[in-house]
Amino acid sequence: MIKSYIKIAWRNLWKNKVYSAINIAGLAIGLASFLVILLYLNHELNYDRWDAELGKVYKVSERTDEDIMKRTHAPLPDFLKNQLPLIAHATRISPYEDYEVLLAVGDRKIYQPNFVEADSSFFKVFPFQLVQGHAATALDKPNTTVIEESVAKKLFGDSDPIGKTIKVHDAFELEVTGVMKEPDGPSHLHAAVVARTQFIDSSREQWGNTSFMTYVKTHQVVPVAVLEGQVDELYYEQRLKKDNVSFQDFRKAGHQAGLFVDAVQDLHNFPKHADSNFTTVSILLVLAALLLLAGAINFSNLSIAASIRRAKEVGVRKVLGSNRKQLLWQFLGEIALQCAVSLGLASLLVSLALPYFNTAFNVQLAFWEASNASSIALQAALCLVAVIVLSGLYPAVFLSRYNPVYVLKGDLTRGTKGLAFRNALIVVQFVVSAFFVIGTLVISKQMQYMQTRERGFSGEQVLRIEADFKTREAGFETMRSALLRLPGVLEVSKTTAVPGDVYVDTSTWAFKHAGEVHRMSSVKVSAQYFKTLGIDLVQGRLFDDSYADQHTRSAIINEAGARKLNLEDPIGAIIHFPGCDSVSIQVVGVVRDFNVSGFEQSIKPVAYTIGNDACVFQSAGAVLVKLAGDDIGNSVSAIEQAWKNIEPAFPIRYSFLDDNFQQLFASYIRLQRIINFFGFTAIAIAVMGLFALTAFLVGQRMKEISIRKVLGASIADLGLLLSKGFMRLIALAVTIAIPLGWWAANAWLQGFAYRISLNGWVFLIAALAVLAVAALTVGFHTFKAAKANPADTLREE
Repeated sequence: MIKSYIKIAWRNLWKNKVYSAINIAGLAIGLASFLVILLYLNHELNYDRWDAELGKVYKVSERTDEDIMKRTHAPLPDFLKNQLPLIAHATRISPYEDYEVLLAVGDRKIYQPNFVEADSSFFKVFPFQLVQGHAATALDKPNTTVIEESVAKKLFGDSDPIGKTIKVHDAFELEVTGVMKEPDGPSHLHAAVVARTQFIDSSREQWGNTSFMTYVKTHQVVPVAVLEGQVDELYYEQRLKKDNVSFQDFRKAGHQAGLFVDAVQDLHNFPKHADSNFTTVSILLVLAALLLLAGAINFSNLSIAASIRRAKEVGVRKVLGSNRKQLLWQFLGEIALQCAVSLGLASLLVSLALPYFNTAFNVQLAFWEASNASSIALQAALCLVAVIVLSGLYPAVFLSRYNPVYVLKGDLTRGTKGLAFRNALIVVQFVVSAFFVIGTLVISKQMQYMQTRERGFSGEQVLRIEADFKTREAGFETMRSALLRLPGVLEVSKTTAVPGDVYVDTSTWAFKHAGEVHRMSSVKVSAQYFKTLGIDLVQGRLFDDSYADQHTRSAIINEAGARKLNLEDPIGAIIHFPGCDSVSIQVVGVVRDFNVSGFEQSIKPVAYTIGNDACVFQSAGAVLVKLAGDDIGNSVSAIEQAWKNIEPAFPIRYSFLDDNFQQLFASYIRLQRIINFFGFTAIAIAVMGLFALTAFLVGQRMKEISIRKVLGASIADLGLLLSKGFMRLIALAVTIAIPLGWWAANAWLQGFAYRISLNGWVFLIAALAVLAVAALTVGFHTFKAAKANPADTLREE
C-alpha cells in the first residue's frame, strides 16, 4: 500500500512538472530563509556556553546615579574576593577589543586585535584551554603572555613559542608561557593574546584608576540577584556610605549608585545596561517565520487549486472502496514528499547563502556544526513537520472530501466547503506581504534620513591615522609640522573621540560648576580639531596657542553642554574636573552640536580641553589629517612615505572618516537588504498563490462567463464579477496590515534618537502597491477568460 502511494505521488509530481516545481520552489525559499535565521539564532544563544564552568562566572560593573560606567576601579576584584566567601576567584582585565596592537618577533611584525591585559587570576576565572603551558601558573610572573594557536602560528611558524619573547608596540617584551586553543563556541570576550603587564600590576591598589573590567567566579552557580545584593551592599558600606545612611535608606531615596552584576552567559544577549544584538535576531526570526508561513499558505492554496485535476481520481477511488481516511493519508503523504523535497532544496540554498550571510553579519555559521548538529537536525525535523501540517493538512482534507456522485458527473462545485478557511489563508498571506512592504518602506526612509542628515561636521577628505602614544602626546607638534609640509595636507589635529569610530568612549565625568555637579563627557583635542572637521563656532572663540588653552585652563563646550550647565551665556563660566577643585577651567567657546557615533543616541554634553594638566589623564584616539581635493592619491602616498620617518617601528594604518562613519550604518544596511529580500519573496509567493487560485476559480466558472458574455456582459462587467471577491479579501488584508505595520515600525524607530516621523503616505503607498500587484494578477486571468470564445466553452452543452 505504501509503495503504491509513493509510486502514485511520484507519477503526479512528474506529470505536473511545472506546477510541482513552482510549488516546491516557493516553499523551499521560505524554508531556506527560516533555516538561515534559525542557524543565526542558535549561534547567538550559544554565546559563552562552550564550558560548563562559565555558569559560575559573573561580570561586576559600576554605575552612578546618572551613568553606567564601562570600567571599574582597579582594586575592586581583590576587594570583593577578600570580603565575600561566596567568591572563589576574581580578576581584572583591560580588553583592547578591535584595537590592533603591534606584535613583533624579530623581523616579523603583525597587528593583532583582541589583546587583553589581565592579572594572574585570569585563567582561574575563565576556563580557556591551554594546549601548551599550565593555566594555573601561566601568568604567575610579570611580563608574561598566553597566546592563541593562530597568533603563535603567525609569529613563530612551526617552532615552539614557549619561553620566547614578543615585543609589544615597540615598547616592552612579554615572555610566552602558554598557548591556548580557540573556544569551541562564540564568546563575548575575544582573547587572542592575554598578557600580564607592568601597568596592570602597578595599578593594583589605585582606587582612582578606573581602567579595568571586573569578573568574579563563585564556588557554585548562584542566582544573579543574590550575588548582586551582596556585592552592592558591601561596596556601599565600605566605599560609598556617608553620614551613616543605611543601604536600605540610600536605595529608598532613589539613588542608583553602586554595583550591579551580569551573568557572563547573559552578557551577549541579555545585558542589564547595554545594547543587545538579540533584538535584531528576534526580529529576523519573526520575519523569517512569517515568510515561511507565507510559503506554507501558498503551498496549501496551490495544492487546492490543482485539486480539480485529481477530483475524478478521488471519485473513482471512493467507488472502488477507498475510505476517506485512506485518501487523507495518501494525499498527506504526497504533500509530505513534496515538503521533504522542498527541505532538501532549502538545504542546498542555505549552503549557497551561508557564505554571503557570514560575511554580512561577521559570523561563522555552518549548517552542520559539530557542537550542535543534533540540535539543528531536531529543529529542522520539527520545522518540516510543522510545514507539512501547515501546508498539507487542509489540502489533504479538501481532496479527500469530494463527493463521488458529483465529481464523476463533472460537477466540481458541490461538496467543496471550507471557502471561509481558504479565504482566511489568502488574507493572512497578503497581511504578511503588506507588512513586509511597509517594513521595507520605513527602513528605506530611515536609512535615507540617517545617510543624508546633517552630522554637524565635515568628514570629507579627512584621513584618520592610528598613531603611537608618544606621537600623539610629546611628539605631536613635530609630527604635525612634518605632515603640513606635504603637498595637499591642509590641517592636522588629534582627538580622543574620533567621529565614526565603532567604539567611542561615552562615559561622563562629574564636572563641577557653581557648586553643583554636571555630568559631561571629556574629550581631549588639539587646537586645530574644530577647523579640521569644519565644526561651526556658536559663541566665544576657538582654541589658540595661549598657555591657558594648551595647559587645560580653558574649555570649549558643545550646545548640549551649555544646556547641561543651564547657562544662556556660558562664556567665562568656570568648571572643574572631578576631584580637582584647585584647577579652574574657563569656558571660552561653544561649538555647534555634532554627531560622533551614529543616530541611536542623542548628542551628549561634551567639554573639550587640551593637555592633561587638570588632575585627569586622557589619551588614545587618533590623528586627523585634512586633505585638499586636487590629488588625494598623491597626498596619501606622501603621508605613507613620511610616516616611515615619523614612526619607523609602526607600519601606517589609516582610513577615511566618511567611510568609517558609513560603517556605523552597516548593521542597518544588512537589515534593510534582508527585509527587502523577504518583502520581494513574500509578494512573489503571494502572487504565485493568487495566480493559481484565480486560474482555478476562473476555470470553474468558464461556462458561466461564456453564458454571461453571450447575454451581453462586457469585459468590464466580467472583470468586476470575477475580481471583486479577491480584491475585498486583499483590501481586508491591507487594512489589518497597516496598524500592525505602524506598531512594528514605531517600535523599531524608538531605538533611534534621531528618526523619521511616521505619516500616512508610507502606509498609503504600501497599500496601493499590494492592491495594484493583486489587481494585475487577478486581471490577467479575468481578461483572458473574458476574451475567450464562448462557442469553445459551450460546445459540450
